[in-house]
Amino acid sequence: MPRFPAPTLRTALAAGAMGAGAVISARALLRPRQGGEPGLVDWEAVRRTAYERGGAGGGEAGTGCAEDVAAQCDRIAAELAPLMAAVCEQPLVHFPRFVVLDRHGFVDVNIGIAKRLIVPIEELRATLPDSRATALGRGVMNRYVGMLFGIMSQRVLGQYDPVLSLGPPAEGETPALYLVEPNIAGFARIAGAPTEPLRRWLILHELTHAWQFGEHTWLREHLVGMMDEMIRSSLKHATGDGNGRTPNARQLLERLPDAVRTQLRGIARLQAVMSVLEGYANFVMHRVGKENLDHFDELEAAFARRRAQRTVVERAVLAITGINMKMRQYEVGERFCEAVASAGGVTLLNRVWEGAEMMPSAAELRHPDQWVARARR
Repeated sequence: MPRFPAPTLRTALAAGAMGAGAVISARALLRPRQGGEPGLVDWEAVRRTAYERGGAGGGEAGTGCAEDVAAQCDRIAAELAPLMAAVCEQPLVHFPRFVVLDRHGFVDVNIGIAKRLIVPIEELRATLPDSRATALGRGVMNRYVGMLFGIMSQRVLGQYDPVLSLGPPAEGETPALYLVEPNIAGFARIAGAPTEPLRRWLILHELTHAWQFGEHTWLREHLVGMMDEMIRSSLKHATGDGNGRTPNARQLLERLPDAVRTQLRGIARLQAVMSVLEGYANFVMHRVGKENLDHFDELEAAFARRRAQRTVVERAVLAITGINMKMRQYEVGERFCEAVASAGGVTLLNRVWEGAEMMPSAAELRHPDQWVARARR
């Protein structure tokens, strides 16, 4: 991911989709397997794989150093918040403090996020007998999610976690802003980008997401509701026959296409919201950054080069999960924001934050004039 929650959401949704498939076993493999470990994913196995893929030691910084950098980020955020609010035409009243992570810390944070988002899958898994197939599926999931988090831990520079959860909220969990220190240092070194303007770039982007969620409380509930409905509906299509009986393998396989179609429709709706979140953040970034961030054009060029420099493994994993679609989210969403602002200014554009009913559909994202006409009625 990626500099904000969408890739994390997309990663968790991909894990959820794979998990739904992993609990569907062929009849011959549905015999109970003795000693099977509980749960769809062994998170400690995921952690070990991610740590290994992310690199030895994870690029740790000392606690004191991390705290100093975080305090500096908080000061920069306080400077940038009024500039961002001037473009958004609404104030940013409260925003979380920054936390500076190493790569291992990033993995730990995202394991926590993923756990919150696959609760419905785990609930279903608990109702089915352990078997050779579910054990195999668990092993594949462990390796896959671990590799994904390991790759992300090497590339992600910053992240905003709005605390989306499909299970009971954990006590004390609050939204958080993260910067991954070794990746920022590495990017600045390889790209020849100055570190402080790079930090300001990242902090501004994450602040915009904090504003989106912090000042529009309906947004978090809307996303959680969409994700919960998507996952539970697709699983219900696969496993529910209305009589309370657990379906056999043949019935599961027969129902799987309908479940997948249901999930794809849900992902399309979620994709539209993510495009607005991503596009609006870039919309703000360009207006604030061009006027107030040093080396803005050089940083944009460096990010473009970085996106093109991915290994074969990274390209394959990101394509499978759909994270590559994130770059199109930036483009489609930003074009929508630019078109609406040209038609009616930021005041008209900000109507997207009035509530779920004002979020554009996928068709309206491609044809902003349709949304403008609807918003003006």
